[in-house]
Amino acid sequence: MESRFSERSVTEQLKHSVEENSSIGVKVCSCQILNMESTNYNHRYVVLLAEKTNDGHSSAFTIARNRIRKEKKQLKNMFYDKVRVVAELQGTGSCKSMFYKLRMVDRNLQLYEILNADN
Repeated sequence: MESRFSERSVTEQLKHSVEENSSIGVKVCSCQILNMESTNYNHRYVVLLAEKTNDGHSSAFTIARNRIRKEKKQLKNMFYDKVRVVAELQGTGSCKSMFYKLRMVDRNLQLYEILNADN
C-alpha cells in the first residue's frame, strides 16, 4: 500500500488547511503518522493523535505531544519491534477534524486512536 505522505510533504500539504488560532478553550491537536512493525505485523501510515484544551498556557502543544510519546513507548514495549515516525504535525481544532483533513490528502491513512491529553 503506497501513501502520498512523504516525510516533508505532509506538513506542507496540511499547513493551509489547519487554522492557526491560540484562543483559550480551543482544542489543540498533535499528530504523528507512524509505520509500526513486529514479527507478525507491518502497519503503515497509522495516525496517532492527542487532543488538549488550550487553557491559556503555551505548553498545550507540548503536553499533547508528550501524550503521544508515552503511547508510542507503550506500543513499542508491548506490541511492536519498530515504531517509526513518518510525519509529525500539530494545529488548532479537534483531532477528529484534523484526521478527516489528512484523509482527504491520503485515503490510505488508518486511525489508531485520538488520545485525551487533558488528564
